[in-house]
Amino acid sequence: MHTSKTIGIVGGMGPKAGSLLFDYIMKHTVASCDQEHLSVILMSFPKQIEDRTAFLEGEIQQNPAYEIGRLINKLASAGAEVIGIPCNTTHTEKIFNVIEAEYLQANFKANLLNMPLEVINYLKNECRQYKRIGVLSTNGTYHSDMYKVYLENAGFTPLIPDTDFQYEIVHKLIYDPIFGLKANTDQITKMAQQYIQKIITYFQERNTELIIFGCTELSMLNDSNLTIPIIDSTEILAKALIREAIS
Repeated sequence: MHTSKTIGIVGGMGPKAGSLLFDYIMKHTVASCDQEHLSVILMSFPKQIEDRTAFLEGEIQQNPAYEIGRLINKLASAGAEVIGIPCNTTHTEKIFNVIEAEYLQANFKANLLNMPLEVINYLKNECRQYKRIGVLSTNGTYHSDMYKVYLENAGFTPLIPDTDFQYEIVHKLIYDPIFGLKANTDQITKMAQQYIQKIITYFQERNTELIIFGCTELSMLNDSNLTIPIIDSTEILAKALIREAIS
């Protein structure tokens, strides 16, 4: 039996992000018995990690990077050799740069992957037939322009919702305390389904060829009947973790 690296998952951002990433790792691992599956350490401490968008929008002062860094430390100490953070907003500069600095200072031997860059590399390698790429994300990621810059640099045309649509439709789909995805981890509410259709219509009207799920909450929608091709950032991160673990 060949050896492979142990995968570490920084969970809890949002509530199902870690388990969804774990499920994708199981789905995409080529295995015919228990022993051929990869070793995975999932740590989820959502109470300790402040909301990333709230920090980026100035609602709270504590940078969640420091708690995320401590969780990476725990994963590395437990034996994780390749680590993924299933939260796109965490990878915006104000947060991820601090995480990387903490990571380098701790001198970890584990390989920390960059989720949005893995998405862009996947698009460049596998999806060159698409040019007009829509992006769905939290407000924190939205205002950072992270995906917009990455897509433009890679030669794609990013289609980003206008501010009103972002706040009134996309943000509420993710964050609404009654019908939003964060508040309903076991189901897609009827109101959320209506918002999803509004989003699909919005992008169809703009001749969008493919949509990036640039928020891990949106992975919950993968079983929905979506009429535009989707790239799920959580699934891409899972494939990248497998690639690194077996390399």
